[in-house]
Amino acid sequence: MQPSRNNPPSPSVPETIPRRGHNISRKDIDPDALKVLYRLHRHGHIAYLVGGGVRDLLLKRKPKDFDISTSAHPNEIKKLFVNCRLIGRRFRLAHIYFRGGKIIEVSTFRTVSEFNREDGPIQSDNTFGTPEIDAFRRDFTLNALFYNIADFSIIDYVSGLEDLNSRIVRCIGDPVVRFKEDPIRMLRGVRFAALLNFSLDQQSSSTISAMRNDIWEGATPRIFEEILRMLGRGSGRQALLLMHQLGFIEVLFPKVFNNIRRNGIDEYLDIFSRVDRSFKDGDELKPALILSSLFYPVFRAEAARSAESDLPKQAKTVLTPMAERLQIPRRMQDTMRQAMAAQHRFFALKDARYK
Repeated sequence: MQPSRNNPPSPSVPETIPRRGHNISRKDIDPDALKVLYRLHRHGHIAYLVGGGVRDLLLKRKPKDFDISTSAHPNEIKKLFVNCRLIGRRFRLAHIYFRGGKIIEVSTFRTVSEFNREDGPIQSDNTFGTPEIDAFRRDFTLNALFYNIADFSIIDYVSGLEDLNSRIVRCIGDPVVRFKEDPIRMLRGVRFAALLNFSLDQQSSSTISAMRNDIWEGATPRIFEEILRMLGRGSGRQALLLMHQLGFIEVLFPKVFNNIRRNGIDEYLDIFSRVDRSFKDGDELKPALILSSLFYPVFRAEAARSAESDLPKQAKTVLTPMAERLQIPRRMQDTMRQAMAAQHRFFALKDARYK
């Protein structure tokens, strides 16, 4: 019997899928990640491949990262790996370095936070736990699957495999509580749905729509990072459409929302269809390109109404309020202004040629 999805679990037996029952092969796992898993296992520790790596392998996608969770505590991990560095204050993580700058991230199983989760964002959760509790503290069921190096099985505490097969992004636990803990989870849900071409489950979707204004309770740099991930990994068109449907465009980019309200969303979908085609797997698009593509229709509309002939200056006037809202770095703003001005000149020349 599976534990409830809306409550932290009482002790329970997870669904365990033996090697013959799933498609993950060790040949598809990064060899350095395998080295880490095997060494932890040989020294008596539980060692699981976790998160997006397991999800992507099950979906026959190439994982971007191979993260590991273990029963070993950070100092125990450091003793096993001379190439290890411990990072983080709220929760100590082990980064194990390999040739070519590769990093395998290893975390100790965590427990639920000791603070009252009704009160707001997590402030401190530096306590260690069990695999079961660690699974239930994750954000979405499809990110809470474990691959056990001891017997090559999949361990599922949260019905993640069922949701994966049904192509659903489902929040673990009560979405209201989980999004209060960390509002950025709302954007992550949109990103996963767009990236995988999945659907958000109804409860998560309606909660995100109702709580969308709370996104600013999260740290602005993390909001900015999630926006770049959503729009710059080959699924920007779908992410933009989902953000619009859930009301995020209005909350995050009021000028973009007003432009869409006047002129429709088709221009943006066309732009990001083109942006998506320029994406190369494993190589994210440059942030200035992503954001220039997002803000260009606003700039073009306002430039058409303005008598200002200095296009970079006009771009600055349009861009500055939006850039300040997202804390876009100054150097990136400069690149974006030049890009939008150049784009506008190009289209003006093209239009003049065909008149």
